Amino acid sequence: MESKGPMKKEGSRTLFLWVIVLFLVGCAVNPVTQRSQFSLMSPQQEVAIGRELYPLYTQMSYGLFQDPTLQDYVQTVGKRLASVSHRPNMPYEFNVVNGSEMNAYALPGGKISVTRGMVSKLHNEAQLAAVLAHEIGHVSAMHHATFYTRQTVASLLTGLGASMLQAGGGAGGDLLAQAGVVAANLVLMKYSRDQERQADELGMEYMVRAQYNPAGYVQTIALLQEEGQRQPSLLESFFSSHPLTTERIMASNRRLEQYGPGLRTPEALRKAPFREHTRYLRQVAPAYALMDEAKQDLSTGNAVRAASLLAQATAQAPKEALIWVFRAMAEKKAGKGREAVLSARRAVKLYPTLYHARYVAGVVLFDERNHRESLEQLTEANKIVADQPSVLFYMGRNWEAMGQRDRAARAYHAVLKKVQKGPMAQYCYQRLVEWGYLR
Repeated sequence: MESKGPMKKEGSRTLFLWVIVLFLVGCAVNPVTQRSQFSLMSPQQEVAIGRELYPLYTQMSYGLFQDPTLQDYVQTVGKRLASVSHRPNMPYEFNVVNGSEMNAYALPGGKISVTRGMVSKLHNEAQLAAVLAHEIGHVSAMHHATFYTRQTVASLLTGLGASMLQAGGGAGGDLLAQAGVVAANLVLMKYSRDQERQADELGMEYMVRAQYNPAGYVQTIALLQEEGQRQPSLLESFFSSHPLTTERIMASNRRLEQYGPGLRTPEALRKAPFREHTRYLRQVAPAYALMDEAKQDLSTGNAVRAASLLAQATAQAPKEALIWVFRAMAEKKAGKGREAVLSARRAVKLYPTLYHARYVAGVVLFDERNHRESLEQLTEANKIVADQPSVLFYMGRNWEAMGQRDRAARAYHAVLKKVQKGPMAQYCYQRLVEWGYLR
């Protein structure tokens, strides 16, 4: 008991020294405010984190919308805005991901995505510029670095601080481990009202610098507000990270009045280029509407109707891999195994690097007892997004069916490292016990 006093004192000294070191090395100049601020994320770290997360979050958003014309167009508009931002030298990238919801998000380092659902609701290039400029504003003002620093320090001073005091030191490794967890959650952050207000202000400023009509910004906010009232679920993701308050809307309208009439012209909205570059998107929009309707049917168990709707959707947009993915899922649930395999193979052929296509192909092929091809598809899925429990599980099921117990056991053990509850975990645990790998 008597030894706890020195131990606590030593732990407190270690924690204090770490905090001092962090404050000494963690100073950065905010490029927007030109003021020094405490930051634990260097620009190099920011770029590295964004580069690592960008492919993953693109796959989580159903991959790229497969229209090179639109992708190049959005990249061009985004780069035009980024070049007049407060951080023009960041390695910006812009893409259109294939989610149907209305959303846009920025990763650290200037990696910015906008959904197909969002672009399909816009009417001119200035509105698209408004969405992208707002996300650039978050990057310029170092909002990711602020979030990262706040969460890391909070962890240090609470949970990690307590463990250090009890253990009497050993801060470095724990801090780095905790920082890694915080980094992985960066895109799940919720911006503060002040950050949203600042991104609004910067977004409109960048639009004007890039010669866009700033009225496009107000139009976009009005459109989001209208869609949010009409279909709240469509904007759930966007509003969870970008709360649209009445005050923000009023402030944007006031800000618009500060800009002169020079750019507030119909020409500066750039309707014609937008319509030209979104032609294919508008062409396949009805097919995606059918897909979204079918997804609702799948969620309520009406797989037969979902399969019928998706057959119509693929007839309207035969080159859209994601629609074929959902068609394969619906056909599988409707008991049409052979048709599901054909649809899944079609999806893979159209978009070989789409995780969802490879994964669904692996599952439907497993159900049809085509274990070798199923393994091939799941192996490719695992290369695209590594170590997903469901992929590992079906890989194990295939190995088991092929009589390769050791490989199956390794897969099941990997699943249990990530999932401890539910039917999948229970199956893996039971098999490992039966085979003598666990007691």
